Amino acid sequence: MKSKSLLTVLLIPFLVGCGSSQPSSSADPAPSSSAEPEFVTILDGQGRNVRIEKGKTNRVICIGAGALRYYSYIGDISKLVGVEEIDSGTTFGVGQALRPYYMAGYETFKNLPIIGKGGPMAQVADAEKIAAAKPDVVVSFLSADANDELQKTINVPVFGLKQGPDGVFDTITQNSFLALGLLFDKNERAHQLTSYIEDCQDDFKDLTLTTDTYYAGGIGNWGQTSMYGSFLGFPVFKYAKVKSAIDDMEFKDKDGKVISKGQVTLDMEKLQAANPDHIFMDTAGINGFIADYKKEGNQAKYDALKAFTTGETYQLMPYNAYYSNLEIQLMSTYYVASVAHSSFEVNLDEKMNEITDKFLGAEMYNDIKAHQYGMGGYKKVDLKSIVNK
Repeated sequence: MKSKSLLTVLLIPFLVGCGSSQPSSSADPAPSSSAEPEFVTILDGQGRNVRIEKGKTNRVICIGAGALRYYSYIGDISKLVGVEEIDSGTTFGVGQALRPYYMAGYETFKNLPIIGKGGPMAQVADAEKIAAAKPDVVVSFLSADANDELQKTINVPVFGLKQGPDGVFDTITQNSFLALGLLFDKNERAHQLTSYIEDCQDDFKDLTLTTDTYYAGGIGNWGQTSMYGSFLGFPVFKYAKVKSAIDDMEFKDKDGKVISKGQVTLDMEKLQAANPDHIFMDTAGINGFIADYKKEGNQAKYDALKAFTTGETYQLMPYNAYYSNLEIQLMSTYYVASVAHSSFEVNLDEKMNEITDKFLGAEMYNDIKAHQYGMGGYKKVDLKSIVNK
């Protein structure tokens, strides 16, 4: 576990330097109103030095998967001057997927100009539309090279962010929160959030790894999946201290390289080989699972899985929807821990509302449960009955 002092230390390198240009010399100093702008240089979440005019961060645009989510956690959404189409209130792409930041900010987002397409298959910047919105700063989850190129093209600071492999618990992720805090003069807010995450992490530290095996299916990967969409080193399982049924299996990417961590796709044979004691189904993949269950010959294979036989099947809220729902990752960790460890007691409704309030300033669990992909929230489910509805 990190100490609180470490988060303070991590903040120090962000502010790399600052300086102000002095007015031309004369017998009498020039009035302050004619002074040249003052600039600061801040290290962004991608390790890039970004030069920002001091105090000029009042017109904001967010681009790339995750950028608006992170900004919604730390910044002031009233300063937004445009959003990607995926966040605009349309039904495009995963626009109607379960994303708490989108639910919380919808009334603001729907009235803003569209500054690019966005979405899983459109991770590019529309420089012309972005420039037309006249932002003071662009917050971006695109690559560092893409951010450098966009910054040159529009002559506006582009502030990059990055997420670590452990998601909400990862220092890389939390450093991006802290960097945003510096950029938008929201240091207290950023520290409050990272400290809260650290306190939550403490809740799991005394748990011991289960002997039963667990599997998470339906985890989205640039779109919806099925029961076969899963995650090696799933952070929810890692911090809830449950043994993954697939972490010891070998997976390779399309080029034959072994995958050591992150998103993976199984097939029925691999799922049968894993044969987990407990299955957690991400509700974002439920339609894919239903379609696969109904394929000829598959029903008997699913029904023969140990978890299906014993009824040890549960549902999780969507882990990914235009990158990771970080507050949901934290919520899911509490839920899985409560299922897997009899000693882990928590009032789930209160905890879920507390988490969304800390991240987004609103108690949202009832809204999440009522969403089409919320399906009633965290609970034990009979997956076979869902198929037959």
